[in-house]
Amino acid sequence: MRISVLVTVVLGLLLALAPPAAAAPVAQVVVPGGPCGDADLGVDCEAYFPDLVRDPKGDADDLLMVYRWSSEHTRKPSQLRMMRSRDGGATWTQATPFVVADSTGVDFRDPSLTAMRGGRLLLSYFTTTSTGSVLATEVRRRDADNTAFSAPARVWSSTLPSPVTSAKIVEMTNGQLLIPLYGTPSAGGPHHAVVVASVDGGVTWDGRVTGRQKTIASGSLWYQEPAITEVAPGHVRALIRVATTSPSVSGNAVQSDSYDNTYMNTWSNPSSLGVPMHGPELLAVPGTTYVPYLWSQPNASSGATNRPTVIAVRRGQVPWADTPRHTLYNPGTTNDSGYPGTVALDASRLVTVVYDNARRAALVLRYPLSDVD
Repeated sequence: MRISVLVTVVLGLLLALAPPAAAAPVAQVVVPGGPCGDADLGVDCEAYFPDLVRDPKGDADDLLMVYRWSSEHTRKPSQLRMMRSRDGGATWTQATPFVVADSTGVDFRDPSLTAMRGGRLLLSYFTTTSTGSVLATEVRRRDADNTAFSAPARVWSSTLPSPVTSAKIVEMTNGQLLIPLYGTPSAGGPHHAVVVASVDGGVTWDGRVTGRQKTIASGSLWYQEPAITEVAPGHVRALIRVATTSPSVSGNAVQSDSYDNTYMNTWSNPSSLGVPMHGPELLAVPGTTYVPYLWSQPNASSGATNRPTVIAVRRGQVPWADTPRHTLYNPGTTNDSGYPGTVALDASRLVTVVYDNARRAALVLRYPLSDVD
């Protein structure tokens, strides 16, 4: 009896001394659904496919968010709208300008923001008609805060007649810019994933020029929604969504790497990560060896009914199999959700934005890196 009591007391002391479990990040609605404000978009609109970036003209806690505003997930005209936060994502107001892309009858899809070291801000997206036909992938830029973006520059591919993008442009240490693209090749067949380089600060994007495009992944699978980041100077990593027997049947995502600034020549063979990923993203946290991966994970290869947002923080040379995964946001009742956009405020704080069709909203989550490490 005394031994039992002693053990109970010791366990109680250990539990009391143990650090509390990390609380799940609170999802804060920052863009609620509401009247579209333009009859071309429909009647009741909501935010889709949001993305975040640190404002290149502000301090570490100054953020910009872009999102698609429409009444339908697809095949409906839309606008791209932008919000601003001055306090690390705690509060948000309309940016100036608020509507950053708008054209009658055009659907602006999968917007992303990239801040260049020199202060230029890049806005990338692709456009379709109301029937879903791809028009173009485009990049706009601006060099001054609170001003309109430039006219769009079209992104051309040497092998994909209608390339699309769904993830950020990356500025390399050497100053070149890379945009990840995917689409059906000229000869038909499953989607290929490629990168196209800009060597003039994002003014032109022409993969038809020799040495400006490289295929990352191609073959019998559909390689979709590639996302890239520079893990270390000259080392580029790609995460790629995979579909198997058709473009809409999910397979396990893959990773590919290019080293020593050879991204226009050589990429490693895609290696499976053993988990399906929709809308993957990855980022290198400055001043650390941490590389968070985030993705929307469907609960079935087809006909999914739920798609939570998941995060796994890669650390240095720790194998993927030994990297813990955490559910960052679980919509619970819908597959139309997620597509995270994430920014590191510093070496220890992350902010992620997702959308949730069931809640008709874009939501921000702010959390310490230690909570998901």
